[in-house]
Amino acid sequence: MSNLEVLFSPVTIGTTELKNRILSTAHQTNHVHDGIPTSAMTAYHEARAKGGVGLIILEAAAVHPSGMLTTHTIAGYDERVISAYRRIADTVHRYQTRVFSQLFHGGREVASSTYRNAAWAPSAVPSLRFSVMPRPMSVSNIHDVIQGFALSARLAKEAGLDGVEICCSHGYLPAQFWSEHVNQRTDQYGGSFENRMRFIVEVCQAVWASVGEDFTVGIRMSADEKTMDGTTVADAVKIVEYLVEQVHLDFINVTAGDSSTYSGSTHIVPPSPIEHAYVASDGFRVRMAGAVPVFVGSRIVDPVEADRIVATGQADVVGMTRALIVDPNMPNKAQRGEMRSVNYCIGCLQACIGHYHRDLPIGCVQNPVAGKEEELERKLSERPRQGRRVVVVGAGPAGLKAALTAAERGEDVTLIEEQPRIGGLLTLMRRAPMRQELADTMLDNFARNLDRVQIDLKLGQRASVDSVRQLKPDLIIVATGATPYRPRIPGIDDPRVFDVDDVFTRSDAMGDRVIVMDLFGDWSGVEAAIFMARLGKNVTLYTARLYIAETVHQYLRNEYLKALYAVGVAMHAHYDMGSLVGDVLTIRNLFTYEPVALREWDSVVLAMGRVPRTHLSEVLGGVGVPVVSIGDCLAPRTLEEATFEGLSSVL
Repeated sequence: MSNLEVLFSPVTIGTTELKNRILSTAHQTNHVHDGIPTSAMTAYHEARAKGGVGLIILEAAAVHPSGMLTTHTIAGYDERVISAYRRIADTVHRYQTRVFSQLFHGGREVASSTYRNAAWAPSAVPSLRFSVMPRPMSVSNIHDVIQGFALSARLAKEAGLDGVEICCSHGYLPAQFWSEHVNQRTDQYGGSFENRMRFIVEVCQAVWASVGEDFTVGIRMSADEKTMDGTTVADAVKIVEYLVEQVHLDFINVTAGDSSTYSGSTHIVPPSPIEHAYVASDGFRVRMAGAVPVFVGSRIVDPVEADRIVATGQADVVGMTRALIVDPNMPNKAQRGEMRSVNYCIGCLQACIGHYHRDLPIGCVQNPVAGKEEELERKLSERPRQGRRVVVVGAGPAGLKAALTAAERGEDVTLIEEQPRIGGLLTLMRRAPMRQELADTMLDNFARNLDRVQIDLKLGQRASVDSVRQLKPDLIIVATGATPYRPRIPGIDDPRVFDVDDVFTRSDAMGDRVIVMDLFGDWSGVEAAIFMARLGKNVTLYTARLYIAETVHQYLRNEYLKALYAVGVAMHAHYDMGSLVGDVLTIRNLFTYEPVALREWDSVVLAMGRVPRTHLSEVLGGVGVPVVSIGDCLAPRTLEEATFEGLSSVL
């Protein structure tokens, strides 16, 4: 049994009793059509309720048409939402999980993927991140939005939800009103602190009037917006002290960050390598200031850490959203003491918030079922053919996922890897300064999962047609990865030209002046530049993309740029490599085609992508059974495609 007694103790929040202290915070799934949650959203949350989570707060529900953050935002003010909410509530209640709605208005923060609504805000102060200039709200607009909060709360209650959370976090509309920097009004909603607090006070009053006392109502706020001119923890304490004197609050959900700036937005969903549980101390200060229950999240992925946060009084409930995305069964596993079977979040952001920013349904790099529960859980439950033998060649992320999925379904699996260890490209990532945690965590998850299933793991062995044929497979899965790409240009074989794979093992041979040529704008060139600059080298990073780290998720890119500036890497966009003749490296501007000759350098590092290793999959066709290529040997892409193809290759 688990010794996490505090984490799995019940707690009453307002009128709602939670069976444990684990929370899935509001996060976008994009399972919304025409403002209404779909059955796919129900299936997504059912998986987490079945897995043991105590409370689910549904994704942002706009309280007014002007508050639609994107075209996939829930229309919380639309009566059609009642039936969808009721379906979700009835479903998760079967597992004794409670569910709240998040009442939302983004104000000047409008990020719509298609038609972008006119933004409303207290004053005409732009959002720098979204390049939005808002329309100053009239008093009539303000009253309409306040009534929208009240209406949306009433509809949530009618649908059978257990409570609502008023979103004041991340610089959204309520926070724009209480911000002295954003709110420049001179009427009753601006100027003095009390006037700037008037909007949220009236929102809370209207919500309570609409739902009555037999409901749970709280707010979410950023205790520290972590940006220029943003709310600080001291400001948050003052706001909380005032607010709890004016209105009844059942809880305060504490987070960090601000949507309107690049640096602040990182903390909406902080990536690896940002510190775990770094908002917990802010939660404690808010808890002391407000004397009401506090929720806290942000990079809390370990149940042991969550238990400590509650046990030390920093929070009453702990948001573990990303941990629940990768492993919906984490609460039940932790409560049973099965910690070695928990899969931990790697903080990559690629398919969770990354999908949202690409207008796609939610996903997960490590858990390809996330967001696809309706279509994949049925397939996973189907029994495979009795006694099927599966041979997987290559123990990188794709091959490991294929082998584990097949073994979990009861198939006879052999996994062959020519290297003496598992991991593939993850072993290179482990050396990268800002991807180390990601790689270590993912490798640890894979290694622990290998320990609990029956797989014949053959390390340090090269697969051949004969060796595979001897295993008498019914299915062959090839996941042999890819090798670094080198363009066919003059001088490419010069010994001063290195592949990015060499950076972490041969940096001493590269001299003091290093040029990194980045073709795809992914993590590898940036990590190489940071790694070498931290060794004291003079590093210049050239990218062929529109800007540095273009294909990396925005929140991670923010951290990369911060690090690049901190270590003094010179950065230039719009260049590729033309030739290397003697001591002259020629690069080319991709818009003007003008060549630029570079003479002050000692070595060139190529971060130009990878070439699939296709030979083995071609020759294994002679074995006479189906051969499936997955991951980078099919085509070099990302971890997400690798693990999804690993899963789907055996279904």
